Amino acid sequence: METVSRSAAVASAFASAFAFAAPSAAGGGDSWSALRRPLHLPKLATGAACPVSHVDRRVRWQRINIFGGAGLGPGPVYPGIPSAFIIASRDVQYGGPWFGDKVFWYVRASYRGPILLRGRRLDGRQMLGFDGAKRPLSELRIGRYESVSWSGQPPGSRGVPSGVRVLVPGCYGVQMDGTSFSRIVVFRVDTAS
Repeated sequence: METVSRSAAVASAFASAFAFAAPSAAGGGDSWSALRRPLHLPKLATGAACPVSHVDRRVRWQRINIFGGAGLGPGPVYPGIPSAFIIASRDVQYGGPWFGDKVFWYVRASYRGPILLRGRRLDGRQMLGFDGAKRPLSELRIGRYESVSWSGQPPGSRGVPSGVRVLVPGCYGVQMDGTSFSRIVVFRVDTAS
């Protein structure tokens, strides 16, 4: 019973926080231009193995209790995708050709600045989008003080949910740029009809 209520509480917090996180991905201005470095995502040959990122075992994920369970990559920003695999569902909210799933982006307390996320398919030419409407946005912005709250949240850490959207299955990478780092995480996406 406790597991069910905890899962329901996390899902409820995730759903209600999603509405507050989405606006940061939109908007103009050039305050983000310093983070918009050239993409250094690798390109893969058709049929090549997807070099998926691994869960950072240095982090005590059970204690942190993020949506998704654990985070991929070296940090300080982690997508909550513990198996490096997403099953994206058909977009029923807006219709059209896109598939998507929710991903929680966890930011360790050691990093306090903004983060710019952009991605694409590594074994093809398709984009990876975030949130948006009928068409997803090409980037997700996580502001310096932007966060939702959750049970187990370490003091000073942040977390933002988003939609991750694709047109086709494949191997995808996300470049996460902060003021003092540029990191990549790689995961596979399959689509469910």
